[in-house]
Amino acid sequence: MRRSRKRSTLAAALALAAATLGALAAAPPVQAKAPQSGSLTVTGDPDDPISEGRSYSFATAAGDGFNVWGTANHLTVQVFDPPAGPWTIDLSAPVGQPLTVGTYTGATENTYESPLPGIALSGNDRICMYGQTGSFTVTDISWGPHGYLERFDATFEQRCNYSTGSARGEVHVANPPAPPVLGVGVEVAASGTIDSQTGEVAVRGTVTCTAPATVYVEGQVTQSRHGQVAEGIVRAEVACTPGEPVAWTSRSPSFTSNPFRQGDVDVSANASSYDTTYDVFVSDSETATVKLKRS
Repeated sequence: MRRSRKRSTLAAALALAAATLGALAAAPPVQAKAPQSGSLTVTGDPDDPISEGRSYSFATAAGDGFNVWGTANHLTVQVFDPPAGPWTIDLSAPVGQPLTVGTYTGATENTYESPLPGIALSGNDRICMYGQTGSFTVTDISWGPHGYLERFDATFEQRCNYSTGSARGEVHVANPPAPPVLGVGVEVAASGTIDSQTGEVAVRGTVTCTAPATVYVEGQVTQSRHGQVAEGIVRAEVACTPGEPVAWTSRSPSFTSNPFRQGDVDVSANASSYDTTYDVFVSDSETATVKLKRS
C-alpha cells in the first residue's frame, strides 16, 4: 500500500493568514516602494517651524516622487525629490497595535515602541528640534498579503513643542488591488525505476502552479533493507505554467556504500519557487512510498 504525506504552504493558506494577521504589528514590513498614486498636502501657522506659514502640495500626478515603507504598526510616506529637500510624514499606533481607521490623539515624537501614538512631520530639511505632539485620523487603510499596502488615507496635525503654531495636512496612498500570491504544488508518482546496469534510480511526479514560474524540486530517496541504507537525491527544475500538471523526473545513484534494489523506497520532494510580486518563497512538499522496478 502506498503511503503519502503532504505538507503544504500553498498560496491560499498564505493569503488567508496574511489577511487575518495583516492588522497585527508583527505583520511583514512594507518595503520602501513607490505607490501607484500618492499625495501630501501641508499647511501651517506662521509660527510653525516646519511649514513656516506656507502651504505645500505634492502628488504623483504632478510628477513628484513618493516612497512608502513601515509595518502594520506604523507607516512612513516620503516625497523624496522636491528641490528644497524631502518631506516625510510618519504615523504610528501605540506599540503592539495596528494602524486602523480611527482618530489617534496625544501623539508624540516617540514613533516607535511607545505606548502612545506617534507623529513626525518634517520637510525642506526642517524638523521639530525638541520634539512634537499632535493627532491624526486614519480614514482608510487596506492591506493585502505580505505587507502589501493597498490604500492609506489620513489627516494630521502636529505642533513642535517650542512653537505656538501647528502644521496640518492630508496624506493619501493608493495601489492596485493585491495580486494573488503564487501557489505551487508537488506530487510524487507511485512507481519509479532502477537501472539494472548502473543502479541509478529514477523517480518522478508532477508540479502545479497558479502563475508561470520556475519550480525547483529537491528532496531525498531512501531505502532501508536489513539494516543497510541506500540514499540518493531528488533534484529537478521545471518551467511550470498554470493549467495541467507539469512532469518532473529525477535520477540519482546511491551515495552510500549500499546500492538501491527493487522494492519500496521513501521519496521526499519539496517544490519551491520565488514570488517576485511579494519577494517571498512559496513551497509545497510530499513524502511518499514509491515502488522501484528494474528498467
